[in-house]
Amino acid sequence: MSLDIYVRDLRHDQIDVFGDSPDDSFRRMCDRAPDTGLRSGVLAHGHTMFNSFQLYRFVEELESLPEEGMTPVIQRVLDAAKPAIRTSGYLYFVGD
Repeated sequence: MSLDIYVRDLRHDQIDVFGDSPDDSFRRMCDRAPDTGLRSGVLAHGHTMFNSFQLYRFVEELESLPEEGMTPVIQRVLDAAKPAIRTSGYLYFVGD
């Protein structure tokens, strides 16, 4: 099972695309997230899109993770959210 992560600008033009790690560390982190957070809303089987307003909260959630939980792909998602915010864009998650 895997997630693909797309970074899109305001017009939905693709800025970047990458996938979860081979061990699905991003998806597993989302699965363990509290139900009150945005991370818990990322679907393993389906599509999830966060707009730039939601991404502010999403970034806060990712930045609050313990340092040992910050895998390279989680850091990449965090880094990808910032240009999406700057361009009033989106992060778009596509699950298997």
